[in-house]
Amino acid sequence: MATLTDVHRFPTAIPVIVANSVPIIGVLAFGWDLRSIMFVYWLETTVVVFYSALKVVTVGGPITLFWIPGHLAFFGVFMSFHLMMILPLGPSPGGGLFPPEVIRELFHRTWSAGVGLVVSHGISFVVNFLGNGEYRHTTVNAQIAAPWKRLLVMHVTTMAGAWSVMLFDAPVGALVTLAVLKIVVDLHGHLRERAAPADVTPSRPSPAPAAKLDGMLGLLGAFLVFCGVILAAGSGGQAYRESRITSRWPTVNAEVIECRVRDAVDTAREVSHVVRCRFRYDVAGVQRVAAYSTHSTRDPETVARMRRWVALHRSGTVQPIHFDPSNPSRVSLGELGERIDPPMVAQTLTAAGGFAGVGTLLLVLARWRSRHALACQLPPDRASVAS
Repeated sequence: MATLTDVHRFPTAIPVIVANSVPIIGVLAFGWDLRSIMFVYWLETTVVVFYSALKVVTVGGPITLFWIPGHLAFFGVFMSFHLMMILPLGPSPGGGLFPPEVIRELFHRTWSAGVGLVVSHGISFVVNFLGNGEYRHTTVNAQIAAPWKRLLVMHVTTMAGAWSVMLFDAPVGALVTLAVLKIVVDLHGHLRERAAPADVTPSRPSPAPAAKLDGMLGLLGAFLVFCGVILAAGSGGQAYRESRITSRWPTVNAEVIECRVRDAVDTAREVSHVVRCRFRYDVAGVQRVAAYSTHSTRDPETVARMRRWVALHRSGTVQPIHFDPSNPSRVSLGELGERIDPPMVAQTLTAAGGFAGVGTLLLVLARWRSRHALACQLPPDRASVAS
């Protein structure tokens, strides 16, 4: 197994570094934010799944095409949870859990990075898996399980870094550091799949399918528990930021340029609502214009309060707002807007509990299956001890 110290021996590591450097260029040259970078890493999951399916078919032959839909469905669930963790990292105009407008904008902004990832993983597939004959020394079960280890390590690392960056208001240096961390993690995963040039890799028997299933259940359960922990930490960070806005951001009277309730329809044809306003105000003698958006909601009482609030805040009226002293173009209503934008801490904690609960059940199920399989393999006099 190769390590980072062997990176100079693998030419296919160069495309990995180049493709993962695109987000750094996006941050420094095109103003990409945290959510844009994390969306690129979400796109990479699609690329990994695509080449994983190709590897399964290459190793197992056309008969494995019947397994591919189940393989893709499992990853689809994983990617849905992952996207739910990414979209809250930036403002949303509404549209439910997966706002189409936000997703289209992210695709438009980051498509070049997606192309780079397709090329990078494609080079590795052609050169290593096909050209170097890696497909001769693996099994279908191994290829089905292989993406999970790499993806979970990569996404656990990047999600932890992303939420940490968000709590520090995503400075450019922190975003670049996150991208560099991703390069190191991806290189590590790329090299772990290769044998070091001097290695003589002994053939090992493939684990039984039941053991693979237990491992996948355990990995998915661990990921969901991790998501719950991150959401709980995020709710604490959200409460901290709200208190910081109230206590440290100065208040100024701003003129309302426009303010309206915007409706958005998601793919399930459910309507959510969000208030979007533009304010004009002075900071240290400099006139500024800033936009403000609430969280999207479907709650009828909150929507009714939104419409009443907008009716009272027509163009030309005055509304007190908070502005960020380190970036005066960034504004918030803070506690002044709680009637139209209630804190999301309770909802976030509920979601955290749901993720952690489901993950814990999967971990318990995986542990029970593993112990039960072990007990079945032991002699009767030792099975009772193992159980």
